[in-house]
Amino acid sequence: MKGLLASAAAACGVALLLAGAASAKPPERFTDSFAYSGSASCGAFDDVWEGSIEVSGMTTFDKAGNPVKDIVHFKRVETNWRSDDPSASMTGTGSFTLIYDYATDTETNVGQVFKQTYPGLGVLFHDVGKIVFSPGGVVVHGPHDIFEQGDAAFCDALEAIG
Repeated sequence: MKGLLASAAAACGVALLLAGAASAKPPERFTDSFAYSGSASCGAFDDVWEGSIEVSGMTTFDKAGNPVKDIVHFKRVETNWRSDDPSASMTGTGSFTLIYDYATDTETNVGQVFKQTYPGLGVLFHDVGKIVFSPGGVVVHGPHDIFEQGDAAFCDALEAIG
């Protein structure tokens, strides 16, 4: 009898859990893609770039229909070249997930935001690991050359290959 009551209680708990989940607004899924381009001064030359990003993700909601979390995956390819020598070019890639928590106003980026390699030189710079942006500050795990150096990471890489 004790086992039967425990099983019945567990079944009721599961039924209540499923009923609550069923009344929540389903996640909204989305996809997008876009191209971008630009340039930045490296002093003696400009870093010129073109790239594309594919985006896919979803927003989850609570029972009241309020957004709880965004989970967005980014996949990118970008080619950079020197304005004074377009043959000095490099193509980098990235694949990472951004998670935004509405309750804590926290964004977490996880994965390979950007990786730049070059034949014969290996890794020129990379932005990989995890970065958490919250009202309390930024926490960085792993090497994040672009986050820490900005355009200088690209300029230094183009200087090395040019």
